[in-house]
Amino acid sequence: MIETPVSESRMQLRHRMREFYETSETYKDLLAAHDETYLQHYVELVIRYAPQNSKVLDLGCGNGISARLLNQAGYDVVGTDISQLFLGEAKNWENEKLRYQVCDVLELPYDDSSFDVICSNELIEHLPDVEAALNEMVRVVRKGGRIVLSGPNLCSPIIPLIDWFRLMCGKSGRPVWGETKKQAKQQLIRNCSLYIKKRFLSKTPNFIYRDPDLQDVAIGGDADSAYYASPIDLTQFFKNNQFTILKKAYGFGIKGKIVANIIPFLSPYITMVVQK
Repeated sequence: MIETPVSESRMQLRHRMREFYETSETYKDLLAAHDETYLQHYVELVIRYAPQNSKVLDLGCGNGISARLLNQAGYDVVGTDISQLFLGEAKNWENEKLRYQVCDVLELPYDDSSFDVICSNELIEHLPDVEAALNEMVRVVRKGGRIVLSGPNLCSPIIPLIDWFRLMCGKSGRPVWGETKKQAKQQLIRNCSLYIKKRFLSKTPNFIYRDPDLQDVAIGGDADSAYYASPIDLTQFFKNNQFTILKKAYGFGIKGKIVANIIPFLSPYITMVVQK
């Protein structure tokens, strides 16, 4: 997938994406795969960086399971999502220290410095205005509090390289991003170029957007992503806002951990932990 310019205004895209998430039963079914096992690494990450008795805001929590697991770990949690459809069943889990609220991360309905920890899993890549969302997170987290962001590094050259090797071995490609050898090669070249430009030629974040695929039949695989998520962008943003960077990447398995520790900006998965 070569970079595609967003052909509509940011506000129009925002409304279109909101409508999609508010109404897509197919996408809700895709979220069913986000069970306790799937969310284990994310929840463990938040627990590792969230002090005891923290008030936690779990943004874009989808079906609400991650917020419930954090509450079970002893935190006072507010779980949010833009879609009432996704949060429908989660309301049954509410208690004195677990609440769910439908809201837009671009306009959070909370006072300044309301939370000790702000966290999200696989949300950032789905935002049509990343800078606005990050500014809202900065606003509602208290001084000394932490922000934990987790999700795919869609600008990593490693991901299309893996796609290309899989296709060379006769295996199936990755929907949207690497369905053919040619497509995987184009994405590899593009991501290598982006990495060099972002890493060495700029000190300010460059949030690059794409036209999300919002079909009635949801494809999955981040086809609905609106932002080419990059840990370099996030690092530059938080540094420019005087945050301390505690972690840049997290790896799954031995190889993944080595990559995350040695070359975190190339890691296929973003794990950004910062402190205000």
